[in-house]
Amino acid sequence: MLTPLTVSLVALLTQAPSPSPRAAAEILTAGSGEATLSPQRAVLRVGMTSRAAKAADASSRNARILQNVLDTLARAGFPRESLKTVAFEVGPTLDYEHGNKVTGYEATAAIRLVIHDLTRIGQIIDVSLGAGATDLSDIDFESDSVEIGRRRALGEALGKARSDAEALATAAGGSLGRLLDASTRTGFGFVSGTTFAAVTVTRAARSAPAILPQDVIVQVSVQARWEFVPGH
Repeated sequence: MLTPLTVSLVALLTQAPSPSPRAAAEILTAGSGEATLSPQRAVLRVGMTSRAAKAADASSRNARILQNVLDTLARAGFPRESLKTVAFEVGPTLDYEHGNKVTGYEATAAIRLVIHDLTRIGQIIDVSLGAGATDLSDIDFESDSVEIGRRRALGEALGKARSDAEALATAAGGSLGRLLDASTRTGFGFVSGTTFAAVTVTRAARSAPAILPQDVIVQVSVQARWEFVPGH
């Protein structure tokens, strides 16, 4: 999940109790930074769906599939306590073209598991499908170095903001003074231009697709306010 985080760099660097007073003339710039990190694990969501004329039948059928998938993953080396059932729902299927008539019932369930050996992702997908899973989606690649990468990206972003501010100050016939204020909004886990890598496969597929580990990219943007020193 992506959560905006506002950070006062001035407060962190100078421990100032309040923002600097406004200068007679100021320059406002922005910069962006990015850090590419290697993933340490993949988080996989395994789903299963069953349909029947009665809700109880759909529910019991899907419960059996869920248990079979859990047992299969346990035999594949996943401790039981690491296999989290994150969803189990039952609801009617409706025919919207005929007055929302109930045509049957659908039960869905999902398991969340963490894969530390990234070379086994394809194998885990295969055994899950073989055990009765019907879809696998939201493969999230995660890194243990996100905070380090974020700080590196912040430094890059502020450096770009300073470079632009210096260019503006020189163009205006003056020079860049002290940093008055800076703030940032941060996004974690952008992978290859998307929020997270994702794949969806079905039991009809002859084999699961090969899943290659993808870098975790931390992106930040910084806005900074600088003092402008007029030339003489």
